[in-house]
Amino acid sequence: MTSRERVLAAVAHRQPDRVPVDYAAHPEVNRKLREYLGLADDGELIAAIEPDLRGVGPAIKWQASPICYADPTIEVTADGLYIDLWGVGFRRTETPTGEYIDIAYHPLAGPITDEDIARHRYMNPDDWDYSGVRAAAEAQSQFLVWAHCRGTFEISWFIRGLDDFLTDLALEPRRACALMDRVQEPLKERLRRILEAGGDAIDMAEYNDDVGMQSGLMMAPEMWRRYLKPRVAEMFELIRSFGVHVRYHTCGGVRGIIPDLIDIGLEVLNPVQPLAAGMDPVGLKRDFGGHLTLHGGIDEQQLLPYSSPERVREEVKRLMDVLNEDGGWIACASHSIQPDTPPENVVAMYETLLGRPLK
Repeated sequence: MTSRERVLAAVAHRQPDRVPVDYAAHPEVNRKLREYLGLADDGELIAAIEPDLRGVGPAIKWQASPICYADPTIEVTADGLYIDLWGVGFRRTETPTGEYIDIAYHPLAGPITDEDIARHRYMNPDDWDYSGVRAAAEAQSQFLVWAHCRGTFEISWFIRGLDDFLTDLALEPRRACALMDRVQEPLKERLRRILEAGGDAIDMAEYNDDVGMQSGLMMAPEMWRRYLKPRVAEMFELIRSFGVHVRYHTCGGVRGIIPDLIDIGLEVLNPVQPLAAGMDPVGLKRDFGGHLTLHGGIDEQQLLPYSSPERVREEVKRLMDVLNEDGGWIACASHSIQPDTPPENVVAMYETLLGRPLK
């Protein structure tokens, strides 16, 4: 099987020749892996792991700095605040394990009016160049090619602040919905243009909108169903209208809404955080495996950073025996691999999944 055939078999719940794999890591992890494996650059590292999925997207026409969170930075203030396309501010943060960029400014925090929502600066789909999407997808046609879209809920609370936005959902839902609608409109148009540009060279699109925490949903399931589910369904319907597979990204414990997500067309769930409430991948496979492909599921909170390579191999083998039966699993860590994860554990994971040495 080619990589593309392998992933499509898994999504169709057919047994692939081996479990398909994906890879995402902090740049510091890439550096440590290159040194550990004796590789010259990231290109050689990707060739050694050979992920079965590859992403494509439009190019930003202009940015103030390559340093950003998820969307490009359009302004860097004198005091080091990185302002993105939505007007949200971030700061660089040094930690013992590496550098990150953390949210630091919510432009619509505090008391606001309808006029404030109307006047705010939102991402403009015209700020992106879609002309290279098709060629990039076709150049990787042996892989499963996917496109990405950020999420309405997450960006809305980034703009408003989490406390204020959740309070709005509870007490002023009209205001929260007005903000979400202003956010979703350009997101939907940007995604439409990506899918139109890529055409049949794109196989899957991910809608990325975290609604989970370690202990469960960030809101009552009934609130999610009333205010978020219709908007998620609208994005899924757009993806399906292009004949493309639907993937949804949310960290945390979201088991309570998985039947709802399946009901509105979800096919692939990422990243399956196994230590979050209700997210044991074996249990998810048992209860939803006939309808859902799991993407992720190898614990990056405890197993990969703190276990021995032998323990990593044992756990990955256990998951393979269950999750890869009749397809339905794309294997990778439950989060982008972090710098406190030893390279030998990353190697142990992929050598077990691939059934071959990386060196």
